[in-house]
Amino acid sequence: MRSARAGIEAGLSGAVSALNADEKVDLELRPSREARFGDYQSSVALKLARPLRRAPAQIAADLMGRLDLEEATVEAVSGYLNFRLRPRWLQEVVRQAAADSNYGSSDVGCGQRVQVEIGSVNPTGPLHIGHGRSMILGDTIGRLLAFTGHQVSREYYVNDQNKQTRLFAASVSARLHGQEPPPGGYTGGYVTELAEQARAELPGIGAMSEAEAEARLRDFAIQRMVELLDRSVSRVNVHYDEWYWESELWRRGLPQAAIERLRAGGHLSEREGAIWFSPAVPGWEEADEDRVVIRTNGEPTYFASDLGYLLSRFEDRGFQRVVEVWGADHHGYVPRMKAATALLGLDPQNLQVVLVQMVNLKEGKMSKRQGRFVTLDELVDRVGSDAVRYFYLLRSADAMLEFDLEAALSQGNENPVYYAQYAHARLFNVERTAQRTHPDLPAEPDLALLDKPWELAVAKEIARWPETVETAARELEPHRLPHYAQRLADAVHGFYQAGNELPDNRMVVPDPDMTRARLELCRAARNSLRIALDQMGVSAPEQM
Repeated sequence: MRSARAGIEAGLSGAVSALNADEKVDLELRPSREARFGDYQSSVALKLARPLRRAPAQIAADLMGRLDLEEATVEAVSGYLNFRLRPRWLQEVVRQAAADSNYGSSDVGCGQRVQVEIGSVNPTGPLHIGHGRSMILGDTIGRLLAFTGHQVSREYYVNDQNKQTRLFAASVSARLHGQEPPPGGYTGGYVTELAEQARAELPGIGAMSEAEAEARLRDFAIQRMVELLDRSVSRVNVHYDEWYWESELWRRGLPQAAIERLRAGGHLSEREGAIWFSPAVPGWEEADEDRVVIRTNGEPTYFASDLGYLLSRFEDRGFQRVVEVWGADHHGYVPRMKAATALLGLDPQNLQVVLVQMVNLKEGKMSKRQGRFVTLDELVDRVGSDAVRYFYLLRSADAMLEFDLEAALSQGNENPVYYAQYAHARLFNVERTAQRTHPDLPAEPDLALLDKPWELAVAKEIARWPETVETAARELEPHRLPHYAQRLADAVHGFYQAGNELPDNRMVVPDPDMTRARLELCRAARNSLRIALDQMGVSAPEQM
């Protein structure tokens, strides 16, 4: 079955076309803000008033007369079209959702190969809580894309060739020799631990010259940090398909090839002994900040490696789309990367960047160099993986997140993950109760019995899941998932409460036919809630 929105849009689009409007207009179909306006509302008649030179109320009435929808009834009110989902259609949705373990999945991605590059912070220290948000958002985007028919590869890009990793290795070396790290170096206790591990596992490392030891010590320290990062992200249910090392780019000659391509196009310039990215294209302003590619000492920059990384993904490995998840402090880097993508002969629209704002937590600061930060592991130890993932997804990526420890630790309605998981456990318990009370329930439910407002409220939320997940995947907006789970949990708890107020409204009643119909509704709701939680990387417990 298509989603309610898709069905209404198709019918409305046909009705608008039949009016012979000269211009294409937005149908303005939105979920209604108030129940009195139905389930969906469109203001398209107001949009058509000027080109058709007719009153919006007349146009709305005309459109209503042309609509005969399977999904909904329609009424014209003050120039608006209000759509109410039909109980018969909702009952059929319940039947499908109860039976389909992948309810809401689709093939809208048409098998497109998408790489989601998640996190990729310098491997110079443990992950702090800000890094965790980027990784969980990126992982959830990957889940959404896979659920909607894309071929997804999640990747961590390991920077092992830059200034910070050399400074990190120098800090480990200093601790190895009982010295203080160099200015701007890393002073956390983990640096001393790495130095002691290197002493034990790299025989003779302490006696080598600094030049001799640097490469070995850097490789050792970074590899250990990658192992630590992998363990940390695994605790929040994030798993990478590939850990791609920056050094591999240079070994394959990809940054070199990208630099030569830009040079041939006249997009590099030499100033003060350095090589700069200076796009020879209209609209590139000085404010866009030309970027150094090769420093005066011949050392390549981050940007040089990133140029090669573009070729690696789009040409060498054939990804059709790349989604980058970056911290919001990288916002100035986006136009530069988009410009470089285009000038390398690639489509910049296939490079999408999601910028993630910071996480605020009252405890501690976040500085790997000074060793003062709240790690992701500490937060997971405190509140658990489910709460970390759920809370990180509650706000849109472009909004600051205040992590509420007290709410995350509570076992009540103020804790949104507990609220959603409790709804799932409650539904599972209803199924066990129904099977115990009525061992010979009818094999097939009579879903026409589901006509109470609280029953249809649950069915409407179930019906909105395919639309929700498709929109979240298309817009790269995983915060839509916990909002959906909250609405469905609200409807489930409302249904349960109706039974507390009047026994005839309980989910399990003496009448086996009514119990069987409501049991099907419970199964559909539980399945939808389980799938939504799974897309968030959150467990769906059967008992709480």
